Amino acid sequence: MKTVSLASIVADYRANKLRDELVGDWGSVVFYRLPASTLAWAAATLGITPTQLTAAGALMVPLIALSAWFLQPATAMAVVVALALMFNVLDCADGQLARATGTSSLSGRYLDFATDIAYRTTAYASLGLIADHIWPGAAFPWLAVGLCCGFLATYARLNRIYAGGLWAEVLEPQQPPGAPGKHKAFDTVFSVLSGLDTLLPLLAFLAWTAGLLWAAMIWFLLYTLGDAAVEVIGNYRKAQRIDAGGTG
Repeated sequence: MKTVSLASIVADYRANKLRDELVGDWGSVVFYRLPASTLAWAAATLGITPTQLTAAGALMVPLIALSAWFLQPATAMAVVVALALMFNVLDCADGQLARATGTSSLSGRYLDFATDIAYRTTAYASLGLIADHIWPGAAFPWLAVGLCCGFLATYARLNRIYAGGLWAEVLEPQQPPGAPGKHKAFDTVFSVLSGLDTLLPLLAFLAWTAGLLWAAMIWFLLYTLGDAAVEVIGNYRKAQRIDAGGTG
């Protein structure tokens, strides 16, 4: 693994990743990229590989679930939020490390994706479980709400990836290099909704401190439902425009 500096990691991020994240993942830009850049630099210095960082993030997933299940609500909330924040930093750092050291791989990208999907479902479900421990006997279990959120988040993500593959297949051959795409209203809505995704642990913690974790669970359900709806409707309308002879 080649030697890299913190300045080169930050420069690479600004040149190759910052613009895309500002559109669809602004939460990571604001809260996670600074510690992630530092972690990526430290990992490169110590000879830690991107896959090892991803594996460390994967370890956070069962720990989140076990903490929510076995610990008392107050302790569980603090531990789950801390683990979730650690996961998000690791999730940002592994890609930065791979690009900075020239060690990107298909296997690493796939493992990162699989871990990310597992984290989202587990995090939402764990928050629902904690809410059930705080307010037992609810008419509709908060765990079920969390699982619904996890399903919707995964559904939106998979639609996003599949649609991205379609656009690359259909549109890229028609567009010259560097040709700007049209900016639609749905793109703006998507960017706002999508950027909230990585802020899940912070929003949950703030709601919990105010005694409003139940309200946060309702918001998460509405948010993931909105994210899925925007993704499906926006992609379907874009596909219709392409079918009609437009370019999206």
